[in-house]
Amino acid sequence: MRNLTTEEVSVFTYEDWLSRTHGPKRTMICEMAAVVDEEMMVEPTTYIVQVKTSDTAGAGTDANVWIVIFGENGDTGTLALKECSKSNKFERKQVDTFRFSEILSMGELSKVRVWHDNSGPSPGWHLDFIDVKDEIMDKTFRFPCDRWLAKNDDDGQIMRELACANNDFLDLNEKTKYEICITTGETETKENAWIVLEGKKGRSKEFVMENSSKKKRFLRGNVDRFDFSSKNLGDIAGICLGHTPKDGKKVKGEVFWQVEEVVVTERELGNKYIFICNGLIPLSPKRDDFLTFECTKTIESFASKARSLVPVKYEIIVITGDEKGAGTDANVFVTIYGVNGDSGRRQLRQKFRNLFEREQTDRFLLEMLDMGELQKVRMDQDNSGLSPGWLLDRVEVTNTANGVTTIFLCGKWLDLERADKQIARVLYPKY
Repeated sequence: MRNLTTEEVSVFTYEDWLSRTHGPKRTMICEMAAVVDEEMMVEPTTYIVQVKTSDTAGAGTDANVWIVIFGENGDTGTLALKECSKSNKFERKQVDTFRFSEILSMGELSKVRVWHDNSGPSPGWHLDFIDVKDEIMDKTFRFPCDRWLAKNDDDGQIMRELACANNDFLDLNEKTKYEICITTGETETKENAWIVLEGKKGRSKEFVMENSSKKKRFLRGNVDRFDFSSKNLGDIAGICLGHTPKDGKKVKGEVFWQVEEVVVTERELGNKYIFICNGLIPLSPKRDDFLTFECTKTIESFASKARSLVPVKYEIIVITGDEKGAGTDANVFVTIYGVNGDSGRRQLRQKFRNLFEREQTDRFLLEMLDMGELQKVRMDQDNSGLSPGWLLDRVEVTNTANGVTTIFLCGKWLDLERADKQIARVLYPKY
C-alpha cells in the first residue's frame, strides 16, 4: 500500500491459507501488521484473558460469550471465549482463563466490549471483572463490571462496554511536570525569559528560563527545552511570555526576542498544547511587560482519552413514519458512532410494548461508554415477523449526562420488498 502524498510504502505479509479446510489456522480472516522500511508497526503478542464471574445467586451463564479488546492500535476484532481449561465455563465465583496467541498487540488498552447470545437454559450472567494481560508488554489491564448481562435483570442489556481501571490510579490533583519547548525565530537573545501557564484549573507560578554563556539558549532557529513542576492546571488555554535582562539592568532602546512556537506537554498524561506565536517579546525588567498567546491546537494523548471513557446513559427516541404499513414486527438494532468509537450493535427492546408502530414514538435508555461528539448511527432490522418492512422517520439520541441531543433524519423504508430493498440505513446528524 503506497501513500500517494508521502510516497511511504507499507507491506503486509501473511503467507498462509484463508480457508476453513486448509492450513493450520482454519480461518477466513487474517490480520497483518504493516511493515514500513523493514520495521514492524505493530508487534504480535499473546493475550491472556481472565474472566471472573461474580459470587451472586444465579451469577453463572450457559450462553456463548464474546469479547473485543480496544487499544491505541485499534481493536482485536471479535474473540470467542470458547477454549478454556474448565469444561463448564462462567460458573458462580469462577475465574476462566483464555489464551489468544499470535494476535497483534493493541498497545495501551482503553476498553473491552463483552456480550453473550442469550442461549442455554439460564443465560443471565453477573460479570465481576475481566483482566487482559499483554505478554509482550508484560502488563495487565483490569476492566471492572459488577453488573448483570441479562435480559431480565438490571437494565436488560446483554452487551457491556467496560473502561480500563488502570487509568484511575493517576492522581491529577497532585503536582505534575510540564515540558516546554520554545522555537526562536530570526531575532535571538542572550537574555533570560519567563513563562506563566494559564490552565482551566488555575495559573502556574512564573517559571524563569535562564540563559548563560555556558549554556546558550534562544539562538536563531533553535528549539530549547525546559522542565518544571507545578500543581495540575488542567487544559492549558493560554501562556504569558516575558523577556527580562539577566542582571536586572535598565534596557537601552528597544530590544526584542522573536518566538515562533511554544509547545507545552503535560508529562503525566502526555497531552500537548501548541502555541503558534510569531511574536516579538520586548526586553523589559518590569514583570507586567509581556505578551499573551492563546492555545492554537491541542493534541490529546491516548491515556487522556481513555480516562474520559465513563459510562453514560443515552436516551434513544425512534419515530416511525406515517404511511400505510409503516410499522414493523422485526427486531430493530442500533449502532451509535462517535469520536470515541462505536457502541456495538444493540437491540432496541422493551417489555410489554408493541414497538415501531405507524406514527409511534418509542423511547429507549442504553448505557454505554461516552461516545463523545456523535458522527452517525446505523439502524437495521432482521426481517423477522409477519410484516418486517419498516418506514423509519428519524432517530434522536440524547446524552443524558450533558443534555446534548443529536437528530438523525431518515424518511426511508427498511424493507426487502420496497424502494431500494435495504434493511439497514446509516444516518448522519442534521445540523
